[in-house]
Amino acid sequence: MIALKSGKECNCIGRLDSAVASSQCDVPCANRDACGGRDSYSVYKSKPRKTHDDYASFESRQRDVILKTLPNTYTFEMCAHFCFETNYTFFQKIDPSNRCGCFQEHGTGNSYFTKLICDTCSSDRSEVCRCYHQGHEEKIAIFATRFQYDFQRGVSTYSHCRNRNNGSYEITANCPDGCDPGWRGDSCRERDCSSGRGDCPVGMECIESTVNGNKYVECVCPPGKVRNKWYQCEVFRKNLALHKPPYYSSTYDEHDNPTMGAHYKIHLTDGNYDGYHISHILDAMPAWMAVDLLSLYCVGFIRAYNRINQWTDFLKRMDKFVVRLNETFDVSNREDIRDKVNLCGFGPEEAIQGGNPMIVVCENFTILTRFVFIQPSDERMKDHHTALAELEVFEAGCDLFNGRCGEVEPCREEKKEGTVTISCSYETTEKVFAKLPSSNVILIVGIIGAMLAALTTSVLAAWFFKKRKMKEEEEEGEDKQSVASSEEDEL
Repeated sequence: MIALKSGKECNCIGRLDSAVASSQCDVPCANRDACGGRDSYSVYKSKPRKTHDDYASFESRQRDVILKTLPNTYTFEMCAHFCFETNYTFFQKIDPSNRCGCFQEHGTGNSYFTKLICDTCSSDRSEVCRCYHQGHEEKIAIFATRFQYDFQRGVSTYSHCRNRNNGSYEITANCPDGCDPGWRGDSCRERDCSSGRGDCPVGMECIESTVNGNKYVECVCPPGKVRNKWYQCEVFRKNLALHKPPYYSSTYDEHDNPTMGAHYKIHLTDGNYDGYHISHILDAMPAWMAVDLLSLYCVGFIRAYNRINQWTDFLKRMDKFVVRLNETFDVSNREDIRDKVNLCGFGPEEAIQGGNPMIVVCENFTILTRFVFIQPSDERMKDHHTALAELEVFEAGCDLFNGRCGEVEPCREEKKEGTVTISCSYETTEKVFAKLPSSNVILIVGIIGAMLAALTTSVLAAWFFKKRKMKEEEEEGEDKQSVASSEEDEL
């Protein structure tokens, strides 16, 4: 794929990030065509996709959540787009009946990962119809949908007929009972903004845009937000950990194993989510993985992607894993760090398989952090086997749970030297009171009171303090937004 920005910047890309409205790609090239935006990219697919986002091959087929029978002239990408549109993380080898199966989480069992071989279609040699891992042609290869695929949602991959039989996802020539709200056309595959809000998810708006003479019908997020890979609106954030240096309390011998994975230090922050390329430690104490963000940030949340777990016991190793934070750290330290660094939060009670993120939102958004740590729970430290495929770290903001300020007090952001700090404040007619989003306010008041008492010459019956009025103008962080690709056109 190619990505154009600002009318002059051209990039070759293989993966996509969050999507914005096509209308934001409004900077013209020399020929007056729209060629990206100032902070967004116009993404084009120059030819049919020849490779796919392979995850692993398994001995048996995974349990499909939904199925769609593809036409005889199907392509592999048709299945990928169908599963992505229906918001599933995985699809698998198309079965002999031309059925495309989608599912959210894969099971345990022997898995294999070797070089991916893709065969072209007999009906169209420019398209791919079958992919498998070399040496494992008969096994069931599964593929991830979230990171390489996207397409214009103005035309659906299936018919949205009213009263569909048993939730059918087929394409029909016509729909006798008409279309579901938000859809039109003989086969009810064209999105219709004039009906049912275009069947857009809650929080999105259906709009029509014309770019380079082409009309697009899209579900777009409100200003200041983007559509992420899980089809949700959020403020765009950079992954602070991407390609930042990782450190470990111990090291596992670096090697490739087609069954158990590729174990290398760089994989914790290399942007690869496939569950095969992993980082691994081999100690029961202090048992930590860390990433150095190289600058100070207030961390809001992390996403951790598990390895492919062949056995249930492997999977349980990351139950209730712990995320910790600190401003400084000696990476040669091999002491127990649990009571020496700050707590962010805990992973899920039961860890999930690779391919889907385990999200931990920090309990305190005010901790200035340079180092982010992952540790097993106290109960699982004895296993002395901790592994992850990828760690993502994101900055805190007032859009997340009101900055941990509670339901009443407004959250305020202030950016100094590239670092966003958060405070909670409420205004009266005369004053602005501010406090940290934590329980330390009483301590702060006490300290200030003691300082005032030391400066006075008589005993005070009461005292108060007034904070300076916070600045009205805040420097807003520049949101860099990317644009997802289309099936055949610009997004």
